[in-house]
Amino acid sequence: MKKNKILTFILCLGMMTGFSACESLDLAPEDYFGSGNFWKDQTQASGYMVGLNSYLRSSYSSLFVMGELRNGLLGDGDDGMGTSVMGESLDNQNIIKQDLTADKAGMSNWNGLYSIIVRINLGIQEIENTSVLTEAQKNLYLAQAYGMRAYYYYLLYATWGGVPLVTDVAIIKGQVSAEALKRPRAKASEIMALMKQDIDKSEKAYAAYGADGFSDKYTWSKYATLMLKANVYAWAANVTTDDQKATGEADLRTAKAALEEVIGSNKFALTSDFVKAFRTDAKTTSKESILAVPYNKVENVYMPYIANCVAQEALLTAAFDKDGKPITLDNEAYGKRTLVNGLLRYQYKETLWKAFDETDSRRDATFFVVCNNANKPKTGSNFGVLLKKFSGTYYASEGVHRFDCDGPIFRYAEALLLMAEIENDLGGDPTPYLNKVRERAYGNTTHNFSNGSKYQNTLNILSEVDKEFVFEGKRWFALQRMKDNAGKALVFNADVNYAFIPGDAKKPILSEAEAYKTLWPISISTHANDASIEQNPGYEQFK
Repeated sequence: MKKNKILTFILCLGMMTGFSACESLDLAPEDYFGSGNFWKDQTQASGYMVGLNSYLRSSYSSLFVMGELRNGLLGDGDDGMGTSVMGESLDNQNIIKQDLTADKAGMSNWNGLYSIIVRINLGIQEIENTSVLTEAQKNLYLAQAYGMRAYYYYLLYATWGGVPLVTDVAIIKGQVSAEALKRPRAKASEIMALMKQDIDKSEKAYAAYGADGFSDKYTWSKYATLMLKANVYAWAANVTTDDQKATGEADLRTAKAALEEVIGSNKFALTSDFVKAFRTDAKTTSKESILAVPYNKVENVYMPYIANCVAQEALLTAAFDKDGKPITLDNEAYGKRTLVNGLLRYQYKETLWKAFDETDSRRDATFFVVCNNANKPKTGSNFGVLLKKFSGTYYASEGVHRFDCDGPIFRYAEALLLMAEIENDLGGDPTPYLNKVRERAYGNTTHNFSNGSKYQNTLNILSEVDKEFVFEGKRWFALQRMKDNAGKALVFNADVNYAFIPGDAKKPILSEAEAYKTLWPISISTHANDASIEQNPGYEQFK
């Protein structure tokens, strides 16, 4: 009976996201699960928290949109035409090429994240006031809720800067007019302060609870809060956003301490082989995931966007591999990782693939190369870099391909590479952390880096980020945190970009004249729903 109640709640909570919302914050006008309806016993309260954790999955596509599309790794077919090696048109080329405007903003209504935030706010209010939970339960649930709220605000802040600051729940109590839902944008410094406060409250609640709350990788835990803390404080240390100036060393040391706690916990480790961090059949044995979202056949929910990064079977049967040999669908590289149905809408750059060392195990675990003509030069439009990583499982008995890999939010490799980045920023030696990742990639120590100049270390660390986190949405944020010798963010540095077309001169992802584009534009529809929402500087202001 208890399981049935929780399942019923989750299903109903999920349905709420399907409401058509006209409000600028993308909220449902009425919340059935208010205090009078759903906080009557421990089962209902725990069910609500299960529901909040489930939103990590429903919002997972934000990592691809906010972190992957603009990071310089996705291509345009390598011939400038925006057409895949299979002939399909590639999606979101304006975002990939940094052509952003209010009417081509890529996202609207804050990508729906406020609909989750207000439900977290409701949870915080009810947990603090309920009498049906023990003090230990209250502390655990508050620790999770504050951590999750800080996570969503981090995505919003790193994308748009100052955003509406919503910590109340009045907007979902009973009937609320659209007018009452309108919220102006807060200062960037106010959002940063909220994130830091929420992280602090999460940590204190875990301390009061007396444990780390790590039951499994699919539930928010103390270590998720610590990984978020490291990201937020590293960002604060290095990135100026509007009135929030970069804070420097003090916040770097705070980020380092958070990562030291994660690494020192001995709960997490790199998998022996890179591919085992992602394969469906290694889910239960991997210790690399700190926080992930489950995609699986049982629940019939699968990882977003992956289907558009691999090619459908019918097209591959007429294609060739990088050596000009016909592709067969009965081998490990293709048959067990090949989509039966689907169109190729995203293709990674040939220049990225060629940046991998041939002995780096991540190259062939992450990508497979397809050519459409065995007799023409295998480059440009005749060279497609398709995704293999996260490509799930082909169930031969059913004739169906399922994208049932877990979706990582934080994994141990990030703890190591972010620690390397911070250690380097503080003037220390990053190689002990950096080389652990390389040793896993190469299977030995012969490719280890030596400690070099600060900038050379930075380039080495970013190179590992590039290869380690394809499709995980990490690079775009790293490019804004990491600096060159002149103290400028690497997003403005041609050294770290990959040319769209092989042989072309490298250009920075953004020119310094386009520095305003580090923040995304506010969409016309967001402003239309709430005229108090102002456009980010640099983009054409609303009329």
